[in-house]
Amino acid sequence: MPVVHGASRLALCLLLTFVLACGSTTEPGPSPGGGGDNDKVAALTLSPNGATLLVGESLTLSALAVDAAGEALEDVQVEWSAVPAGAVTVTGGRLEGVAPGGALITARAGAASATLTVVVMPYDDSSPSSAEVLTAAHEAGLINDEELLAYRVYAAFSDPRLPIQYKARVDPGFDATSLEELHQRFNSLSQPMQAALGMYLLRPADPGSWLNAPTPDARLSSMADPRCRPFSGGWAYVKNPSSSKVRVWYRVNFPNQRAQASMLDEAIAKDIWPKLMALGLKEPLTDQDVVCNGEGPQLDIYLVLNMADRGVTIPEGWETTQAATYILLDADADDASLKGAVTHELMHAIQWSYKTKGRQGDYGWIRDATANWAIDHVYPTLLVGSGQQQQYEHMFAGCFMNSPALSLDSQAQGNCTTSAAKGAGRDYGAYLFFQYVAKKYGPAVVTAALAKLTTETSSLTAVDSVLPGGFEKVWPEFGKTLWNGPPSKTRAESFKQWDNLDENVKHGELNADLSGWPEASDNIHDELSNLANRYYRITFSDPGTRSVLFYNGWFKNITDAKDPVKVFALWKDEAGAWHDEDWSEYEYVGFCRDMKSQRVQELVVIVSNAKFEPGGGGRLTAAEMPYLKRNNVGCWRFKGTTRSVLKGKTWSSGRKLIDTNVELQVLGGFEDPDFEHPLIPHTKRVGSSMLMQPAGDFTLDVDYVSGGCRYTHGPTPYPLLAGGGILMLNPFDELTSPDPDTQDWLSHPSRSYTSALADPTLVHLTVSGGPDCRGPELDMPGNVLFTDAGGTKPVVLPSGEMSGQYVDSDTTYSWILQPQRQP
Repeated sequence: MPVVHGASRLALCLLLTFVLACGSTTEPGPSPGGGGDNDKVAALTLSPNGATLLVGESLTLSALAVDAAGEALEDVQVEWSAVPAGAVTVTGGRLEGVAPGGALITARAGAASATLTVVVMPYDDSSPSSAEVLTAAHEAGLINDEELLAYRVYAAFSDPRLPIQYKARVDPGFDATSLEELHQRFNSLSQPMQAALGMYLLRPADPGSWLNAPTPDARLSSMADPRCRPFSGGWAYVKNPSSSKVRVWYRVNFPNQRAQASMLDEAIAKDIWPKLMALGLKEPLTDQDVVCNGEGPQLDIYLVLNMADRGVTIPEGWETTQAATYILLDADADDASLKGAVTHELMHAIQWSYKTKGRQGDYGWIRDATANWAIDHVYPTLLVGSGQQQQYEHMFAGCFMNSPALSLDSQAQGNCTTSAAKGAGRDYGAYLFFQYVAKKYGPAVVTAALAKLTTETSSLTAVDSVLPGGFEKVWPEFGKTLWNGPPSKTRAESFKQWDNLDENVKHGELNADLSGWPEASDNIHDELSNLANRYYRITFSDPGTRSVLFYNGWFKNITDAKDPVKVFALWKDEAGAWHDEDWSEYEYVGFCRDMKSQRVQELVVIVSNAKFEPGGGGRLTAAEMPYLKRNNVGCWRFKGTTRSVLKGKTWSSGRKLIDTNVELQVLGGFEDPDFEHPLIPHTKRVGSSMLMQPAGDFTLDVDYVSGGCRYTHGPTPYPLLAGGGILMLNPFDELTSPDPDTQDWLSHPSRSYTSALADPTLVHLTVSGGPDCRGPELDMPGNVLFTDAGGTKPVVLPSGEMSGQYVDSDTTYSWILQPQRQP
């Protein structure tokens, strides 16, 4: 064992001070039992025989009274006291740590008494957990592998042998994995460690178990091969049970446990057992061939005090693929929690009834996921917690919802949100997958998956083989349903509607507003674990964010490598309507937020990877980095004015002026929210703003002198011809096309544009001057707007405006065009 460190020595010094100090006692708290047998009490034994508490922590002491013949007495009233007062309160044997310090606890019944010492240590929410403290000590070389196992067991069952320097918060959960590990490793432990831990291999009611003897106990010092001995009292089971399949045990000196045991017996008989067996599951194996079998072949369930976990199912013997079992339940839990816990543990007992291809423990995630699913199946609305506001299994939903990017089979800890489930692994929340499968395809799929474990060493392969269409079909749809926010939560097939689950899956948040900047781009994760999902919620509110482009970097994985990846999108338009789209086989998806039909306000992108390896793990990397790009380039309509000023080389004075009020708008049909450009493959809603046709009017004003003659016309207004020109835009330069002309335009820089407007209307110019100046003279407006020639194109200004001036020979063109939003 390690040496006692400074913190431990200080605590021990405090303890001596408390033992020697004088002071008043607390008010005696009545213990259960009427006291009719008090005059028969010959001896009183406390279990555990010592305690170290954190401030705010509680522990229940068991005071077992026996008569002169050694028989346990039930109708005994025990009086409790603590000296000095202040650090600990004791009521009915229940200790509460109030303040740092310590006390001497005394229990009295009749003429007998027993004492133990308690140390109370400081605690705050920032303190590390017991698992963290012990792991750190092991990594630092302060404790060896055997001590790590022993201390984890001690911490899980409030064993006073845990060195005080390793006392820390134990997060509640299911299934004391340390106890399972002890059963697996016991024969390989050193003899001293076997002697110390052997009591934990006995059933709670067996003489010599950790609950039936104060610890440490010299009688167990040579117990290298722990085995049960004749039953000696102190425990009882429900007589005349409702269920013939189970036997629920309780401590006789805790009458409230008798009521708990009766409640559990009735719940198992009326609800739990029938509903689980109706699924076609196997019954738990009988333990009739086990030497220490609780006096009968029934499945034994024990109510246990001071157990950190809600329950644990222990297999008998050393067989790792199939075994009879018994169950421990936390006796400090309320009735609803006990119902949930026993359902979970009964499912584990059922799992042990199947002779699996591999070791039961190697199937990992599926055991706890299906056990928690069983709670929902049996008790769809089992409410627990403060005010009974939360469904039992919901406390574990966050373990999964908070870590969607981890693989389905991950058992990682640290993801649970509720304090009641803080120490649970992610697999406890994986019940959501089986809940989805059961709701969608029926619970028989869950039963079939467990049965498949008898022929498959991989739980993932087993599940894949029974899913309709396998993981490749089911996983993406599950991932999509796991988005439990708008709009999914209002749909019939949602966790909210199925089970009133309010929690939503963890997702990345991105405000895509430009906030005055001309453009922005954000990368999205390019890696995703197998059987995992990623979620992104993107919001828009700035009207200046006009053109949006999503690049699906998984496109080549999906279309070329045939990876089972899906990219889904849910988006809300300005009217509040939601659209549900599959973007998997689109390389680019766009939105024109100037268009009413595409004015996305909220966008949810879901990336799902249905690939899996039989042994678990693995990941995929996108062929290219996915990203979301947006800018302030108008994409529906531009409105403004243009001017064309012509000064002919032969003119001695004057000019030809064309002033235009113009609107340039996307071609008809391009506003369709499902628009797919025929010349830009694998795209959705992109390229619609690439071509804009003009509408409006212009004023022609001609007045110039040439050859001594004056030519005039107007000023006269004319309508622009619909086919009199075009505006070409290139908001994003990454698009490509197999069409050479389209590709030539797309190869220009982002934000480029080019426009040419012309009018072929014939007009008559008035001619005046000398005798040779005869008219009328025919002319036409000609070029109304010409923005460029050659390779260099103007670009949309950072403000979003199109404006500029271009001189072509003897004509100067100028324009100011502003982007417009469709009302």
